[in-house]
Amino acid sequence: MPRNRQQIPREERTGDLLAAATELFLSKGYAKTTMADISSAAGVARGNVYWYFDSKDHIFAAVMNRMLSREIRILNEEQAGADPLSRLVRGLSDMRYSRPLHQAMHDRLPHSEAVREAHNTFLNWIVGLVDELMAEHGLDHAPGVDVALVRDVAVAVFEGANVPNDRNRPAHEMIRFLMESALARSSGAKGRER
Repeated sequence: MPRNRQQIPREERTGDLLAAATELFLSKGYAKTTMADISSAAGVARGNVYWYFDSKDHIFAAVMNRMLSREIRILNEEQAGADPLSRLVRGLSDMRYSRPLHQAMHDRLPHSEAVREAHNTFLNWIVGLVDELMAEHGLDHAPGVDVALVRDVAVAVFEGANVPNDRNRPAHEMIRFLMESALARSSGAKGRER
């Protein structure tokens, strides 16, 4: 006999819902996935989903946050000694499968605070690794180096690479090129100052 809601710990039920939602969002897309689909796939009565998540946007934001947290945990375990650029490139490469979900986030940004927060968490991860990289090379306070501009360009490259078209290289390749070019240029400028 299946356990009722009171018998299943909240964390377990939330995990079931997030796992079902992740699979559905990846296979059907955000727009074509309904809360009824998610509740059915997780084995939860349709109305009970709202005990755990206020809306489809809230479950979507939780899915995206969970995916990023998982990737960060994997990178911290597998790439512990790697430089920030390698971790960033590896993370973006590993998460290419979720590119359609990132695109769906952009569609939902104007409509959902929860999705905006999840999106900002993702961008803050990118910016944090750019900051680590710049600091590692002593460029975070170097004269003539606009760290804010480097951050903004890295985010713009990532965001632009997620706009669907046939001409873009993957974001991780473009960001590696951008950061290596910025480091080479900044290192050259520091060498000329001496």
